[in-house]
Amino acid sequence: MRYSRGAMSSEDRRGLLIFAVGGAILIALAAFIFTVVNAPEKDYDRVTLCNEHTPRYAHQLLIIDVSDALSAHQEHFLRTHISEMLQSARVNDRFSIFVLDEKYNGLSDPVVDLCKPSSADDVNMLTSNRVFVERLYQDRFAEPLDRAIAAVVASGEQKRSPIFEALSDIAALRRIDQRAEDIRLIIVSDMIQNSRAGSVFRAGPEAIDGLPPIDLRRARTRVFWLDREKYKRYQTTDLVSSWEDYLASVSRFEQIERVRN
Repeated sequence: MRYSRGAMSSEDRRGLLIFAVGGAILIALAAFIFTVVNAPEKDYDRVTLCNEHTPRYAHQLLIIDVSDALSAHQEHFLRTHISEMLQSARVNDRFSIFVLDEKYNGLSDPVVDLCKPSSADDVNMLTSNRVFVERLYQDRFAEPLDRAIAAVVASGEQKRSPIFEALSDIAALRRIDQRAEDIRLIIVSDMIQNSRAGSVFRAGPEAIDGLPPIDLRRARTRVFWLDREKYKRYQTTDLVSSWEDYLASVSRFEQIERVRN
């Protein structure tokens, strides 16, 4: 049999088909890699680990009163609660921890301000390096958070307790994440307000009744009330009622939970 000039043999056609299929596979693979590398969930801030391109359900803000040392039970309670918060949090939820700072007569700079990254259990084995993801979670999120909590509970005592000023700073300094759907503000304190704005030591519960309004309406507020034996005569049911009324007037107040000494 004679082949016309320029005609392709079956072997040539087979080779061309293999080349075309191989090229298509390479293009598809390159597109897949590009999609994975540029996926929104990988575009996070290298300092805060917060991703501004994916949803953020909650922002948890903790204000911890270090005007007096925590008892062993209170420290254990705080660590347990924070651990449970982290376990139940979603990826990209934000955690900010502050202390009452007499140096600034209000809120400290954030001791911690991080978003929860994915752990190895959250990622796809085909598209992510699980070892890298788990190392990022432990080294950049879990361990720094644990060190910060240890530093907070070991802080020295302070003469002033500017609880109102810290709450006011949350609003005035725009510490609330505007992208978060759910704002949870947790106050860990003996609730003995003692500053220029008012002093429970001098005026009792009336010091709270006279505090000016602030805007924390987006925040669901809870108080972990630290019982102090030396302040027993100040930590009265009337003081509890005054704080409940005030927090309900400025925020979405939920409850006060007493934590024994």
